Amino acid sequence: MIMSKEITFLVTIFEAIPTPMIKRILLIVATLAQVGHTYSQSADSSNDDKNHIKAGIQYISNQSYLGRTDSSRLPVIVPSVNFETHLGFYIKASGYVNLSRNNQGFDGISIEPGYEFSKGNWNGSISFIKNFISDSSNLIIAPMKASFEFYLENENKIITPSVGAEYIFSNEGNDFIFYAGLAKLITLAKDEKGFSATLEPSVSAGGGTQSFYYSYLKHYAQNGHSKSKGTGQNNNSVPLGQTLKEESQQFGILSTGFEFPVSLTKRKLEWKTTPALEAPLNLANEGAEGAQKEKPYWYISSELVYTF
Repeated sequence: MIMSKEITFLVTIFEAIPTPMIKRILLIVATLAQVGHTYSQSADSSNDDKNHIKAGIQYISNQSYLGRTDSSRLPVIVPSVNFETHLGFYIKASGYVNLSRNNQGFDGISIEPGYEFSKGNWNGSISFIKNFISDSSNLIIAPMKASFEFYLENENKIITPSVGAEYIFSNEGNDFIFYAGLAKLITLAKDEKGFSATLEPSVSAGGGTQSFYYSYLKHYAQNGHSKSKGTGQNNNSVPLGQTLKEESQQFGILSTGFEFPVSLTKRKLEWKTTPALEAPLNLANEGAEGAQKEKPYWYISSELVYTF
């Protein structure tokens, strides 16, 4: 079977990466991509549906959530495969390769079934995410066992407002999260051969409770602050005060952020790089020794996605 030029390009990139562990993950994505290519050919020949498979790989220089992260950086690679049906239903599987200094390794996966809808200028989605993350992980998503998510936006020529909500389940309690944002899509280039270049600067704010962060501090944060891999939350739990737990259950504004995504698309291949500035607010455990500081920080994410 002859691979398309885009897949050949991806494999060339994978072979240039020196780290064996990362290379294996990327080659898995390439294999899934080839399977998706075979599937898309058979689907197109029947003309019965418009289902798609998206295979992607993302690098995040410092994983964060609502401004919460570790006091040390949490770089991570996230390979993913997403099967989308023409009815709007989808199921996405993602893996998490932890690249932090003292806790490198494959930390687990997440499974996300969901539904996307669109009517006029309105776009939205409803999904459920189940995480299977190792107890020895120090990633910020480690305490989030599962979540329900809702998103809605109004896309127009002037500006795109959006709102969203999440309900998160963690070991130390459940959280209700809300967020809102404004974005502006700017097209830099577009031609008839399928190439386009866009910018979409956005600002956002989010709030809610932060039991997930209390759970992170208690069970997971210390996994990344030792010379060897952590041994799990049961043996590594850190005693934290009752006052801190009560503070984490209080509702408040948790973060504001700015993103500047740059997207390049060539037919079915898309590359998106996003510099982002995050400013945490009402940070639990602020001022404790070795804790995250309540000050803005930069990070960057870069993602390559191929659609079959």
